[in-house]
Amino acid sequence: MKLCAKYYLEGAFAILKDNEVFFGPLQHKIVNQIVKDGSINAAAKNLGISYQHAWSIIDKMNRLSPVPIVIRKKGGKDGGGCRISDYGLHIYESFAVYSFKMNEYVSTINKEWEPNLI
Repeated sequence: MKLCAKYYLEGAFAILKDNEVFFGPLQHKIVNQIVKDGSINAAAKNLGISYQHAWSIIDKMNRLSPVPIVIRKKGGKDGGGCRISDYGLHIYESFAVYSFKMNEYVSTINKEWEPNLI
């Protein structure tokens, strides 16, 4: 019998509003990096994406949200920066919890399906 690559399921989810992605894996990564770095520019650099791309994702997230997720601070003597709102942190943490639960479920499905995918 010839051995072949192992088959498996993989999944991700996103929160949609009016058929637009409000919060998904990329938004979660950006928010996480902003929490670490305190700025959109630094977060974008550390994620390997352009500032414009990061800003367009944040802008869309804020536009679809009932309250802003990312709050920008104006530049000045000490520079600008941003912070994540309390609501943003709630969405971020909830998304992490449900992503973990979904990954556990997908892992269970993979274990059940594995004998059938030889």
